[in-house]
Amino acid sequence: MYSTSSLLFQSLTAVALGDALGYPIQHDTRPNPFDDPIHEMVEHRTNQIPAGTWSDDTSLSIASLVSLTFGYNLYDLMTRYSQWYHFGDYTPFNNAYDVDNTSKAAIERFDKGTTPVLCGGTLDSDNDNTALKRLMPLAFYILTKNQQYTFNETVADIIHDYTATTNRTPKTFIGSGILTNVIIRLIQNPNKYAMLRAVKEALDYYRSKDQYAAQVPFFEQLEESHFLRQSSTKLRPSSDVIATLNAVFWCLMNSEQYNVAVSKAVNLGSNADTIGSITSMLASLLFAPVTFPENWLSKLQGRNQMKIAVSVALLSDNF
Repeated sequence: MYSTSSLLFQSLTAVALGDALGYPIQHDTRPNPFDDPIHEMVEHRTNQIPAGTWSDDTSLSIASLVSLTFGYNLYDLMTRYSQWYHFGDYTPFNNAYDVDNTSKAAIERFDKGTTPVLCGGTLDSDNDNTALKRLMPLAFYILTKNQQYTFNETVADIIHDYTATTNRTPKTFIGSGILTNVIIRLIQNPNKYAMLRAVKEALDYYRSKDQYAAQVPFFEQLEESHFLRQSSTKLRPSSDVIATLNAVFWCLMNSEQYNVAVSKAVNLGSNADTIGSITSMLASLLFAPVTFPENWLSKLQGRNQMKIAVSVALLSDNF
């Protein structure tokens, strides 16, 4: 297990790198996802945004890290999300862009006085990856507070309440539980076997809970090696929580290096920023310690923001 201090900064940087690589091509749809692949930081194809610019995935991760630096307080968390949405806090250029509808609706509910744990949407359309994109800081926080960590009801409740600030459906609770547990287990033991055991550990927990058991079969393919080794053309990447996890774990299981996994993720197209961001973060842990490609890192915007957020977090008792 590497030091939390090095892994936290590495993980946040990885979130931003995957996000910035995928953001310009996030709506691409190609019959073969690896036709005309992207391997460099490029400018956005429709917006006037320079290469290396990250989007909401990184902004929400930074906001979450800053909030958790002062403890687990969902009112503070949502206040920071609101400041991002309205004033452009936690962005490279003081302007919030690429705000997904789920985040927007949740923040607007909070602004009107809704309790944070009730801000998340409950419709089928809210079974998306909004909560997944901001889980990395929570995983580090939980591990710091639970040195004898196990995925139990106490931990699950923390994850579910955090998720509920934007997504309040059983599928998103399960998806968040899986991803958070995987992050923590990779921090402890960076290898693919530990990653798959972490998926099973989380699903076994949800199988034991009546309110979640019926939703578990939607995630069971993540335990199947033949699914994770299938052709990329059979993947259907999108912002859906299940489709996102399918794509992320496929990229990780079919790669042996950090940059290979990230390149595969962003070149799937569709929701490339979020799938790229989550894959990049997990790959940085799975293949730790990693050396980020210099041609990616040199163009990454807002690096000082990340350094400051991590430095302050590591001075607290929460990281």
